[in-house]
Amino acid sequence: MLESIAHIVKTKKFPPVLLLFGEEEFLVDEAYHALINAAVATEQDRIDFDTLDGETATVEAAVPMVSAFPFMSARRVVAIKNFEAMFTARGSKKEQNTSPFIKLLQEPPETTFLLLRANLKELNGLRNKLGNPKQQEQAKKQIAGLKFPFKTLIENGSWIEFPKIHERDIASWAANRLRERGKEIMPEAVEFLIAKAGASLRDTHNEIEKLLIFIQDKRRITPDDAASVVGASKTYNIFELQKAIGERNLQRSLSIMANMLAAERQEILIITMLTRYFLILFKLIEAAQATKNTFTLAQTMGISAFFIPEYLGALQRYSPAEIENAIFALAVADKTLKSTSESPQITLQKMLVAIIAPCGTPAYA
Repeated sequence: MLESIAHIVKTKKFPPVLLLFGEEEFLVDEAYHALINAAVATEQDRIDFDTLDGETATVEAAVPMVSAFPFMSARRVVAIKNFEAMFTARGSKKEQNTSPFIKLLQEPPETTFLLLRANLKELNGLRNKLGNPKQQEQAKKQIAGLKFPFKTLIENGSWIEFPKIHERDIASWAANRLRERGKEIMPEAVEFLIAKAGASLRDTHNEIEKLLIFIQDKRRITPDDAASVVGASKTYNIFELQKAIGERNLQRSLSIMANMLAAERQEILIITMLTRYFLILFKLIEAAQATKNTFTLAQTMGISAFFIPEYLGALQRYSPAEIENAIFALAVADKTLKSTSESPQITLQKMLVAIIAPCGTPAYA
């Protein structure tokens, strides 16, 4: 198992065979193309470069490409995506013994860099298990159960897995990526960016790239910068709406929501983010009793420490029963939006009244 694509790209020390896989498809795709760009850097390199798709290519076609000596460059580069499709689902002993690919794995040509990209669920989670002393036996069983040629690749070759990045970790991922580019982003700004991009790492990456173009030489990224890039109002956005709801300010909540809907259709974003907001509040009830440390609470809740005081303030205004009521009101609104022709503005107005209404008023009573 290798740890870093960046090290390979920087040193240009390519292993004979490298397998990329994982649930985070965007990172697998990014690594795959970064390695190709590093290995095939000149027009001369392109003469000794081939790319195949396992869904249409065969092992018999791939082996001669991999085995051939480079013509103009120091190495041949062969990249195969959907590599798992080149082999049967059975991966039998007979296939292993008769496949011309087995020799390539046992004695890979030193003058070739074979880059493999696979989408095989049986491989998922392997890196984390190998890194956890308590899961070593599980990792061994997982490897033992792999079909040809993946068992051989994992045991004898170089590989990198890109595990799924959980939604709670996307903000940290975005901040780290910007830090690598020499930028610092304020917590509220990164949360705003994630709220707009959703749980997709690819969409988050695209928003980051737009943000970098927008700020140019500026080093510190503010919420206003993020709002300008995603095209949202600096005054009427989901975080201002959350804040107004947390303060139980119905008039301001209705005003912000109306302006958000007038600017663009954001009802799904509103439902999604407010549901997340109240679920965090619900979890915070118990967590806040265990510790008052802002950073510990932020880590437990999976949010920026910047927002913890605001969340704790909301807990002073909403009882546990009222938080449950809010979650129910959001679920009702979500169902209504998806199943009726009622105006989204009317549906969300009812929802806000149900959430912020005085104690004891049930949702949609």
